[in-house]
Amino acid sequence: MKLTVLGSGTAAPLLDRNCAGYLLEINNKKLLFDSGAGTIRRLLELKIDLFEIDNIFYTHLHNDHINDLGAIIWSNNYGGTRKKALNLYGPYGFKQYYNILVKKLLKPIKIYFKINVKEFKKSFIKIKNIMIKTNEIKHSSTTKSIAYRIKHQNKTLVYAGDAEYCNEVIEVAINADALLIECSFPDNKKIEGHLNPSLAGKIASKAKVKRLILTHFYPEALKADIKKQCEKEFKGEIILAKDKMTINI
Repeated sequence: MKLTVLGSGTAAPLLDRNCAGYLLEINNKKLLFDSGAGTIRRLLELKIDLFEIDNIFYTHLHNDHINDLGAIIWSNNYGGTRKKALNLYGPYGFKQYYNILVKKLLKPIKIYFKINVKEFKKSFIKIKNIMIKTNEIKHSSTTKSIAYRIKHQNKTLVYAGDAEYCNEVIEVAINADALLIECSFPDNKKIEGHLNPSLAGKIASKAKVKRLILTHFYPEALKADIKKQCEKEFKGEIILAKDKMTINI
């Protein structure tokens, strides 16, 4: 499994960090997780063919994680010929979001390829020999998010997206080879619905993951030594995500 960071930033604009987006390549399959603003451009920069991505997974419906969905549909419709269906997965409410997007915002285009939309809380998805388990986790007092546990052969990656500290995220990440999770703010600025380095480290430690990949940085996090703050709770390998970074799982 090869993970490519397409966007390690947030809704706060940063020139070198797009909104959330992550590409996971497993053999000849390309899976996209979230598609915040700038995802399509980043794929072009990395010479990754959008038409080779047949499965896109969304953690939640906040704009910095889903903004480029409309652009992806539009590009697939006019930028070439899609030969396979586009499969979209997301949390409850995703179908309604999709219907509004297609019927209202993208109107009056006719979509020339098939799109399958599925929403869930807890589920199990199999794509060839890739096993994906989902778990609903807490993001904020009003928003749930979906964490994805992706397993291929003997390797496991968990992408938790945006999260608040909760038992559900520890449960889905247990014994993973790598945990990709947000670290929005430094320890001295805890914001409801987001993690700081110590809490991200505590999750990784309790879940006994091998590697912790921190991402989703607001400018305040980048001004602090968040790796050092995280090391207080987690003694394993810590990676700070950067756009265009690739990590072998």
